[in-house]
Amino acid sequence: MNFQDQRLNFEDEILTIKDYRQTCGDKLLFVKIYSLMKIAQEHQLKEEEIEEYEEQTPSEALFWQFYQFQSDQYGLMKQLILFFWKRLTVIFLIQIVQLSVQLVMPFVIRQVLTYVQKEEKSMMDGLIMIGVILILKVVSLLSATHLKLQMRLVGYDAMSILSLKIMSKCLRISMLSNTQRTIGEITNLMQVDAQKIITAVNNLMNIIIMPIQTIITLIFIYQQIGISVLVGIAIIILTLVINNYLGRHILTTQKQVLLSKDNRIKQTNEVFQQIKFIKINSYESIFKSKIEQLREVERKCIDKRLECYSLNVFFGWLSPQLILSLSFGLYIYLGNQLTPAKVFPIISLLLMLAANLQLFPISINALLEISLSLKRLSNFFETQEIMDECISQCDDMEFSIQIQNGNFSWNKDQQKILKNVSFNIKKGAFISIIGDVGSGKSSFIQGLLGEMVYDLNEKSPKILISGTLAYVGQRAWIQNGSVRDNITFGRQFNQDSYNQAIYYSCLSQDLDILIDGDLTMIGEKGINLSGGQKARISLARAIYSGAQILLLDDPLSALDVHVGNFIMKECFLKHLSSKTRVLSTHALNYSQYTDYIYLLQNGEIIDQGNFEKISQSTKFKEIEQNNIIQSNHVKCLQLDAKKNNESKQTIQPILAKRNKAITEDIILKEDRQIGEVDFEVYQKYFMYNGGLKNYSVLILIMILWIISQLISNFWIAKWASDTNSQDHNSYVYLSVYFLLGVFQSLFAYARAVSVVNSSLKSASRIHNEIIESLLKAPQCEFFERIPIGRIMNRLTKDINSLDIDININISLFSTKLSQIISATLLAIITSTKLIVAPFIIFFYLSLKIKNIYMQASRELQRLELITKSPILSYFVESLQGLTIIRAYQKSNVFLTTFSQKLDQNRQIIYVSTVANCWFTQVLGFSSLIVNMTAITYCVLYQNNASFIGLILTYVANLDALIQSTIDTLSTLENNMISFERCLEFTKIPQEKSTYTLEVEPDWPKDGVISFDNLAVKYRPDLPLALKHFSFKIHKNEKIGIVGRTGAGKSTLALSLLRILEAQEGQILIDNINISQISLEKLRNSITSIQQDAIIFNGSIRQNLDPFQQFNDDSIKQVLNDCCLTNLLNQRNGLETMISESGDNLSAGEKQLICIARAILKRAKIVLIDEATANIDIETEQKIQKVISSSFSNCTVLIIAHRINTIMLCDRIIVIDNGQLVEEGSSQVLLNNPSSIFYNIYQEVIKNEVL
Repeated sequence: MNFQDQRLNFEDEILTIKDYRQTCGDKLLFVKIYSLMKIAQEHQLKEEEIEEYEEQTPSEALFWQFYQFQSDQYGLMKQLILFFWKRLTVIFLIQIVQLSVQLVMPFVIRQVLTYVQKEEKSMMDGLIMIGVILILKVVSLLSATHLKLQMRLVGYDAMSILSLKIMSKCLRISMLSNTQRTIGEITNLMQVDAQKIITAVNNLMNIIIMPIQTIITLIFIYQQIGISVLVGIAIIILTLVINNYLGRHILTTQKQVLLSKDNRIKQTNEVFQQIKFIKINSYESIFKSKIEQLREVERKCIDKRLECYSLNVFFGWLSPQLILSLSFGLYIYLGNQLTPAKVFPIISLLLMLAANLQLFPISINALLEISLSLKRLSNFFETQEIMDECISQCDDMEFSIQIQNGNFSWNKDQQKILKNVSFNIKKGAFISIIGDVGSGKSSFIQGLLGEMVYDLNEKSPKILISGTLAYVGQRAWIQNGSVRDNITFGRQFNQDSYNQAIYYSCLSQDLDILIDGDLTMIGEKGINLSGGQKARISLARAIYSGAQILLLDDPLSALDVHVGNFIMKECFLKHLSSKTRVLSTHALNYSQYTDYIYLLQNGEIIDQGNFEKISQSTKFKEIEQNNIIQSNHVKCLQLDAKKNNESKQTIQPILAKRNKAITEDIILKEDRQIGEVDFEVYQKYFMYNGGLKNYSVLILIMILWIISQLISNFWIAKWASDTNSQDHNSYVYLSVYFLLGVFQSLFAYARAVSVVNSSLKSASRIHNEIIESLLKAPQCEFFERIPIGRIMNRLTKDINSLDIDININISLFSTKLSQIISATLLAIITSTKLIVAPFIIFFYLSLKIKNIYMQASRELQRLELITKSPILSYFVESLQGLTIIRAYQKSNVFLTTFSQKLDQNRQIIYVSTVANCWFTQVLGFSSLIVNMTAITYCVLYQNNASFIGLILTYVANLDALIQSTIDTLSTLENNMISFERCLEFTKIPQEKSTYTLEVEPDWPKDGVISFDNLAVKYRPDLPLALKHFSFKIHKNEKIGIVGRTGAGKSTLALSLLRILEAQEGQILIDNINISQISLEKLRNSITSIQQDAIIFNGSIRQNLDPFQQFNDDSIKQVLNDCCLTNLLNQRNGLETMISESGDNLSAGEKQLICIARAILKRAKIVLIDEATANIDIETEQKIQKVISSSFSNCTVLIIAHRINTIMLCDRIIVIDNGQLVEEGSSQVLLNNPSSIFYNIYQEVIKNEVL
């Protein structure tokens, strides 16, 4: 699909959305944001209160501008740099201003030291110098804050472009034919790799500015100490060599980190996508172990990566000490003497150089990591897209679909699935595609949709489509939204069309059952709907679309037969008679109503024609004979025909009534804490990090570092002022100063290592606690109400923050705090004790300002994290429905919606960034109280040049130190919000895990089940789903369960598995109350075969025998019984790898594997929910025999959708409105004309069952 039309809508988008008419002073000082600070003090911030601060280009506009700009001749990094070059130029100019201020300061220091050493001083000269210093401080502060703002905005704009580029690419790839990428891996690209670009501008500017600053610094030092500076240059070169080595090692470890993260997220995503199946089968321990093992691998990789970070810290501190010591040493060796006027300007420059040498490797490594992430993204952007070049639209008046040379496969390395398929379908024709499991029926439909691939070296297929398409898949894709939204699917609402879609998809009775009718909110993947309801909503979507061509991939298999009968006759044959309909089905009885039939075998059309002709085919007769046997009992259970006939007349008032209802959103809003992060959160983090023992070590290291720095500072001052003393020994001074520098570097390294080791272990600990808590969370009250995106956001973004960000920020905070303590003590000792008063004032103001800022910052951080979850949820949901989205040509709609969700998040980030810059400015201006007091005192009243040098060199930067410390503390507190959010997920209400009764290992022996006055509900606020249900099932008895949609059939099964706990009454198995035994034992004792086939990424062996209890022969025998021998022979036997969700298998093959897994489990009690819906009649016959044989000594409960599955049961129970209304054998019930079962049976006969 081409995005050009969408791009044109955004080409003229202007940068600023709203004109606020702010003055330059307002913008310079961030005046507007102060009103938000006041609001945050009054109440919790709301999203709508932040909207007025939006001043950015929409993400979609940026994306289309970049789309038009990008060129294949450049790499992704270069494309982004060229795209943002104007804004990067502005950033560079601001950086130059800041650099100029920094470089001027050493000259000012030299002038001040020269001034104080004069015998006759001019007060005016001193005041001018103080004024110059003040101006330089103010300019530095203003440039620093606006530099931060611009760099952050460009970073987030680039991230938005990459996120939309990922989404756009996903809309052009097939998750079916492209097995290189899983949903988990693509999610990681969005959550981790695209986020890396945010810091790219900052690091890029560091790399550009630092060499310039270093060269200028070295030139100035050369002017002071001559060729002695060569030692410094040599050390810088050596440092760069070491950093280059570390950089390569970091790049290697970062690749391992990203790969290990991919694997963990892929496995985690798969687990929580299929959590209901995992719970039903008690697989929690298996997948918990898998995730924890993957997390441990990831932790070790991150540990290696952070070891390099600690080494960077060490060399960052050591290099300037070596430069200073050895340069001064050579200077003295050459016969020169040090003076305060020489020493302190050089130290001032070297402090800047030290910052460079500390930041430069970090920036280099960060850019290497960003480059690696961009390379991963580039590789993804080069992923093969859907091969739809062979499909073209035409205006043919006779044919709707024409295909020639149809040779398709699922990937280029695989053998052809469809071979030499050629046909023409006339407009308005109704054709059917029939064949055995794996014959290529679904592939036939997917080929028409462009989801399959073909060999470009051969003659390409050619498909001509005349008309719009609608697609109904075997597996219904349902969005998190209302029933109405899922049906209209972005189209304008039309009541008449909508009524028809509801009626002909048999949804009217369902809307009456649903609590809010068609406005009822559906959970993710239709979690609160039955399989039949999901299938019919999918069909209603196709009907409402008004498409001229309908591609129907076995949509009737998930429906009760009577519903399928009605849809076939009333919908397909009458209502849609003017449409072209292509029906893929394994039920031959449906094909007699189609105009033309194609019979497939092994991907080839072996016969074709109308029903009269095709029915003479040997293969058709073979299957038909089985069909006749089966169809003797094919009856419907669910819909009342009379009610359905009335539904068309009554639906409009029903919908109107529902429209007025207050809808209940099944999806819970994300919890959002209010105010400060609770002390309990800090306490927990303290304990997770090793408690008092670990932090005692950290505090001891900080104290030792402070002492060594203080001694070092006074030692250099004494050295510079003692050069004329007779006892002066420069080499002693040099040696001590050098050793003190080495000690500082070692303590800094120890500090970094201490923080990293403890924090990383705590991150893994809370990750594992979250996983354990989630796996034990209740299915209905938690997983059906919490989007997977919210869960994955905790396990990706928040855990990433705990892995890396919080470690670095704790390390930075401890460093800055140590420097502040050292500088404060230095200020008090070298200037005057009167400096304490300004310090107290400043700290008081700092705390007040911090409290004002943090009140808003915390709320913004929480809002930012909360608005992140819907982005991920929507992204993952879209990945699961790509075929549907493309078939209905809704790619642009989904891209726009995704962009809007991004913009909601960016808007909060923008305001948060402005607030942070405001905070930095106000704090910086406040710190001038201390700074300028100390400087004024020294310039006007202090005569000791060495002390003045110390003050101007170290204390003059105290404002910047305090500012960065509080800034780091604020960032750290925001990081703690991630820990707070993770901690919340360790406190999720759990399933009832305590048990009071230990049963025998071979329990249950008989499988006798008694329901005693059972009452259950799905959630506390909902009505009872089962009411006073009493029934006894005897040993080895086979029970068929009948009831309309919503009657309580599935509820009964869920109650038996304790997915739903009894509100009243009890369930006994072999006279044991199941509420008294462990969930693991209960669920391991019951086999469940679900309607939806659940397959995990892994080998066939791993899917069949996750506990590794059976040998190869046993597994192969079961597979042979389940008609899967050909699958083993054609592929790699039991080691055949199955892709995510079993996408490299047909629907029938997936269901057969699930049945084989159930048979292999060999439990005494078996629950079956329409296990053979997607299997052809012949295979179904074989499977029914295997099931009958394998489960002959088991108690079996069958939830019926088709009569043939329960007619031979020992007894049948009929459930209505959560109550048992009838029970007995099929013969007894049919002999009673007043029974509900008899009436339904007769109703079906009258309706001419297919």
